[in-house]
Amino acid sequence: MSFPKHFFLSLTFAVAFVMGACHEPSLRVEQLQGFPDGEKGIEQGVSACYAGVIDDCLIMAGGCNFPEVPVAEGGTKRYYRGIYAARLDGGNVLRWERVGWLPTAAAYGVSVTVPDGVICLGGNNEKTSLRSVFKIRLEDGKAVIDSLPELPVALDNFTGALHDDSLVVSGGGQVYALDLDDMMEGWRLVAKTDGVRLQAVSGFIDREYCVWGGYSPKTDDQDASLSLDGMCFDDGNIFRIDGPSNSADGRTSFLGGAAAINLDSNTVVAMGGVNRDVFLEALNHPAPDYLTHPIDWYKFSPWVFVCRDKMWTPVGASQHVARAGAALVKHHDDLYLIGGELKPGIRTPSVCRIIISRF
Repeated sequence: MSFPKHFFLSLTFAVAFVMGACHEPSLRVEQLQGFPDGEKGIEQGVSACYAGVIDDCLIMAGGCNFPEVPVAEGGTKRYYRGIYAARLDGGNVLRWERVGWLPTAAAYGVSVTVPDGVICLGGNNEKTSLRSVFKIRLEDGKAVIDSLPELPVALDNFTGALHDDSLVVSGGGQVYALDLDDMMEGWRLVAKTDGVRLQAVSGFIDREYCVWGGYSPKTDDQDASLSLDGMCFDDGNIFRIDGPSNSADGRTSFLGGAAAINLDSNTVVAMGGVNRDVFLEALNHPAPDYLTHPIDWYKFSPWVFVCRDKMWTPVGASQHVARAGAALVKHHDDLYLIGGELKPGIRTPSVCRIIISRF
């Protein structure tokens, strides 16, 4: 369908990989200092938080982790409720301040930046999945929550993107759209898809909403499966497009658990995510020691890809982006990758600034 309208660790760390041709995009990754500490346990890092930018402030809210006992030892997941802000001044240190509270502790939702705030959609906590949609604004340095039309169904581990005033989400095998200029109309069903595609990514390419990656869980009747390709929605039609391939082995990369955002109206960047082979084996044949391996064993993707005109280009690789469940935010020409997990159950209290040039 068509829609209307840190301290730098070192320079060696910062430049992970650069494509050789001068017209190809290049990548720089810089690890910053500073992570929220306004709730007990959150300083250990979270995954699946809401995030965005308001008035040159990086916003982070919610998320989850295993702060006391690791998941491999039977630990309990904790969900967070704080809303945090850090001024983006071009420096290498983020000074976070808690500026408010979410309506409920939550993670695994979708968040998008709009001119006057950050819209947060769905997610879950230890009790339930959520239908809630609200906008976070800042007034006099404090968070204000504005309620927006609820999702038609509760959704978590889903994906969404914004183009002009069209907010679109994909989850549970369905695609919904909300016109932010006419919210009284509420959410409308755009399409039904052929699978649930949990933990997929999405964005807009030339006004068309596209979804890549994701997985369908194992059931009594069939094994779990991964989606390596993408789907675009155009005037009620659904058509397939390719997923990205990295330069190391030429295989199609799996974007499950990755982070993605529009660089402009015709360009999407995606990075990180789980390894297709390791993850699929764990879904269908979970081993008793699956959670006990060192970080490198899980082979999370270090690749950064740019999709323009529905064609993917590998920009480069950095171990700093080898995370699953991280949040990705755009501020002017810079990207900020927040939190995520380095392996199942192990979060990172890390924020990276990512600069992609000549795309």
